[in-house]
Amino acid sequence: MLIPRRNQFVFALTGSAVYEELYAFREQVPEVHRRLAYDLGRFWEANDPKIAKLFRAFFVGATALVLEVVLLAGLLGGTIG
Repeated sequence: MLIPRRNQFVFALTGSAVYEELYAFREQVPEVHRRLAYDLGRFWEANDPKIAKLFRAFFVGATALVLEVVLLAGLLGGTIG
């Protein structure tokens, strides 16, 4: 099912941005891990409502398809035989 998307998802970090942001903490590995964990958490929180909306659209489309198949089978069931 194709749905036009205006808002894009974030699934990866940009290497150059990570390098620039965390270079000052290169000697403090636990701090680098903490900052990366918070960044990934923010990405998840930003993606979650968009994915939930996509899931609802998919569910509506799948339900409509099942209903269409059932109705078509019902219509054909009375005419074939």
